[in-house]
Amino acid sequence: MTGADEVDDEPAERVPASGWRAAARDRRVWAILAVVAFLLVCCCSAAVGTLLALSAGLLSG
Repeated sequence: MTGADEVDDEPAERVPASGWRAAARDRRVWAILAVVAFLLVCCCSAAVGTLLALSAGLLSG
């Protein structure tokens, strides 16, 4: 076998990570996703609660 046939796990030079991989390592991206998920859950639960209250007749339409 020659040296070219062997698989090298280390890159020959520093290559910047792709956009998605770099973004996944950024804590700000995860913080923004957490805030968006929290707001989505809050809005959906408020909407479901309102619909349940309306269907139960607790709110006068």
